[in-house]
Amino acid sequence: MTGAAQDLRERLLADGYAFPVPVLRPEEAAELLAAVRRHEQISRRVGGRVAQRWNSPKLHLLAPWADRLVRDERLLDMVTGIIGPDVLVWSTTVFTRPAGGAGRLAWHQDALHYGWTNPRGNAVRVWLALTGTTRENGTMRFLPGPHNSELVPHRASGGPYGLEVDMDIDEAAGVDVLLAPGEASLHTPTTVHSSGPSTATTDRVCFAIDYISPALRQLPAPDSALLVRGSATPGSFALEEPPDSEYGAAGLRRFHEAVLVRDKHFAAVGR
Repeated sequence: MTGAAQDLRERLLADGYAFPVPVLRPEEAAELLAAVRRHEQISRRVGGRVAQRWNSPKLHLLAPWADRLVRDERLLDMVTGIIGPDVLVWSTTVFTRPAGGAGRLAWHQDALHYGWTNPRGNAVRVWLALTGTTRENGTMRFLPGPHNSELVPHRASGGPYGLEVDMDIDEAAGVDVLLAPGEASLHTPTTVHSSGPSTATTDRVCFAIDYISPALRQLPAPDSALLVRGSATPGSFALEEPPDSEYGAAGLRRFHEAVLVRDKHFAAVGR
């Protein structure tokens, strides 16, 4: 492991997050932004579940450009220094905060919703900016503190997740994730984070990749993930196949199957 990789791992384990991390050139980020916009348009035309779930959780099973992105050597070299040599992609998600959008996410931890039993050191989310991220366009915010190393109690909320951390939050202590196009932020599944509304005149668009180790255990099983480096035998996660063409019949079938399995998993976790 290089010194930079070791430093990144230590920052994640100590703080729960690390940014900014340079990944893509600005022109590459612009090309990916155009691909995301095109993917949204195609998905709307296809309709059905593809249209409903165009932005999450399995873009890498539909679009070859997304499959290429999750396999980018710059990302994988970084991720292996965090979770080890064997790497799976559990989820891919486009996070868009529309210009002037009033939506917000309450302070929460992802791991509570996932059903993961041993996420520490076995999972990391890469949040890749395709546009600049600012306080004005509703960027993600992290809450520093030792709570980021473990799950904390949650209470019911009216937000999209339905739960928020049961803590007294000092909003002024939140750290804004400020990124240029092509830079990334990394955080763990137990990092307390939120996002606010947008007062900007342009959209904020980020592409998130959840990388996990085959050592991660998920209850209840089954679920699926895509092997992108190293090796893995099916355990908690059946191994997915990448798309052989853009929105081809086989890829669409595998996408539908994987999304149904994921939905059943989340329904079981939420019981």
